[in-house]
Amino acid sequence: MGEAQVGSTGTRLAVLGSPIGHSKSPAIHAAAYAVLGLDWRYERFDVPEGELADFMASRGDGWRGFSVTMPLKQEALDFASTLAPAASDIGAVNTLVFDDAGSAAPARGWNTDVTGFIAALSDAGVERASRVRLLGAGGTAAAVVAALPSLQTEQLSIVVRAPERAQALAELASSLGVRVEVLTFAQFEAGPASSKAADLVVNTVPGDRDHLTVDEAWVQGAVLFDVLYDPWPTKLAAHWLSAGGRVVSGLELLLAQALVQVRLFTGRGESEPLPQEAEVRTAMRSAALRVSE
Repeated sequence: MGEAQVGSTGTRLAVLGSPIGHSKSPAIHAAAYAVLGLDWRYERFDVPEGELADFMASRGDGWRGFSVTMPLKQEALDFASTLAPAASDIGAVNTLVFDDAGSAAPARGWNTDVTGFIAALSDAGVERASRVRLLGAGGTAAAVVAALPSLQTEQLSIVVRAPERAQALAELASSLGVRVEVLTFAQFEAGPASSKAADLVVNTVPGDRDHLTVDEAWVQGAVLFDVLYDPWPTKLAAHWLSAGGRVVSGLELLLAQALVQVRLFTGRGESEPLPQEAEVRTAMRSAALRVSE
């Protein structure tokens, strides 16, 4: 684990998680702050599960905030003196913004995955999804469920290996007024074609898995949002495209939620545009694509 206070000068930001070496966040955020004329440092620190408390205690002065990724999104709840509604609803924080630069400053906790998911779909022309099929039940899946009211979703199928893992998600969906069913992958794949029809299919299953196969019943009329982006296309996305379907990459979620983080880190609200936001978006996307090369 890196030492948070080594070389501490100026305004600092970082992404925390493990593993973290592959993260595109440093390049994406650096590009945004360059456009905004802010001489801010954005770094990465490998912080394994269970070690966030030690890292936070060692952080020193000068920190504006942290982006938080897996496996620390639940641990980060303990370091937020206040929580935005989305973070509270899904029990996960991916953004901590400190009230001042002191080492003991309180932090506000946000989850920009929710806003980012909605924005990424909107940019792809998806404003409404009455029927949604959600593959997986982890932290990103919770953000997807929290976004469903904004998509006017009426019916959700959560497809998992072990139904008990989806209980909390099902309860959250029900509390939001969404009809929900939980299926195993075997049940889903064995079901009739009508049970697979959807407006939107969201894959949050970690890893590029061979068992995520596609038949024509999945693809007809549905957009696939695969939250994975490296490598791209995933096997699922490639199958979907070969069957003539529309696909949204997880890179779009990464960029959209990072843009919201930049707004928060610069003292704005989640939906409050940045100065030169169009230029910021372009710079962030270019940086992400350069990292992929």
